Amino acid sequence: MAPAEIREEVQLLVEGNDERNFFEAFAAHLALGNVQVQVLDGKDRLRQSLETLAWAVTAFRKVRTIGIVRDADDSAAGAFKSVRTSLRNANDAIRSSGVVFPVPDRPERLVGERPALSVLILPGDGQEGMLETLLCKTFAGSGVDRCIDGFFKCAEESGSAIHRPDKARGSDKARARAFLATTPDPHVSVGVAAKKGHWGLDHRAFDGVRSFLTSLKPNGTRAR
Repeated sequence: MAPAEIREEVQLLVEGNDERNFFEAFAAHLALGNVQVQVLDGKDRLRQSLETLAWAVTAFRKVRTIGIVRDADDSAAGAFKSVRTSLRNANDAIRSSGVVFPVPDRPERLVGERPALSVLILPGDGQEGMLETLLCKTFAGSGVDRCIDGFFKCAEESGSAIHRPDKARGSDKARARAFLATTPDPHVSVGVAAKKGHWGLDHRAFDGVRSFLTSLKPNGTRAR
């Protein structure tokens, strides 16, 4: 899926619709009105999306900051390395456009000018996982969390194992969905749930996301 028309000076590139809805909700929560969230339709399309943005030369001139969000999956370091490779490959492909994407040397460090660029690897702090891993931290240790543990144990003991294709990551997805079953909108996706206020965006688990988004403001401090 190609990025949509560039409308805002802050472009945030995310993997899918859940991430788009979550980050749109978070940007609105922080009253960051100049952020446009673009869906990459999968982490493997980052290079192509960057190239598409750059070749929209006239519209791209308004872009001051780019944020890239990716799941760590099995390795935060590996995910960040993949983003850096995509940035370098995109720069090679768009050399004649006059656009150069800065390549950060570590996550959550805003570098460069017009565009400045920063990368967030979820769930943050160099940990493995994904958006749902971060969301699960908002109810970790709570009564609901213990109830979810009990539900999973009971289901597995009854022979109806929870579908978890990956023990760690799949568990986070399943736990996030189980939590939403306790809300007034149990059918919604985790991203839409953020727009409905079910994740408590002031929770300290989101400190890294909050800092990252705030740093993307055009008057933010840039590393050189």
